[in-house]
Amino acid sequence: MSSLIRVGVLDEQEVVRYGLHWHLADQPGISVAGTYSRASDALSAAEHGNIDLLLMGYVLQDSNGQHLIKTMVAHHPEIRILVFLAEPCVATATLLLSIGGHGIVCKREPLEVCVYAIRLLATGQHYQCASIAMAEDPVVPDAPIDIGEAEVALLSHPGLSRREREVLSLCISGLTVTRIAEISERSLKTVSTQKLAAYRKLGVKNDMDLFRRLSRLGA
Repeated sequence: MSSLIRVGVLDEQEVVRYGLHWHLADQPGISVAGTYSRASDALSAAEHGNIDLLLMGYVLQDSNGQHLIKTMVAHHPEIRILVFLAEPCVATATLLLSIGGHGIVCKREPLEVCVYAIRLLATGQHYQCASIAMAEDPVVPDAPIDIGEAEVALLSHPGLSRREREVLSLCISGLTVTRIAEISERSLKTVSTQKLAAYRKLGVKNDMDLFRRLSRLGA
């Protein structure tokens, strides 16, 4: 990577894209190569060699965030990936780092933290925001872990109901119980009960324990 860090910004919210572009463009040594609302546009920029680092929101309407990260790692391993999370979730951060992400920043953090993380990733290091690091350090593996087969194995547990499998799959994809309730048009209490029932049947204590299980199965 040259001394100029070419950053691509991917987020479904226009105000986020505009704000990051405006702030990063004013930073020495950082160039905003493009802003994208769709994952396909970010992938196109990567294929044309236009970016060194992708700063991406995790929740995307047109693509699964995990799938995008895995695609980037498989086809463009030289590109560093910094993920924006809406909330500081240790379990989600651990998952994203395990599949090939290089850094995690929460949207509630000051913009200066984002700039620092970009510069750190450009040197080949990893980064996790303080709100996550203070809770519990996510494990950063030596190489990306493919959790696809591990997820299939976990979801195939015979004791799980169809609804419990659906909720568990969405939890693994990084969605909160609140978001799952919204998209499935079920009550928060119902989704929470189904999630807890699935965890009990799998012998999983919490979100962190779930992703640790996936990492072990996918190793």
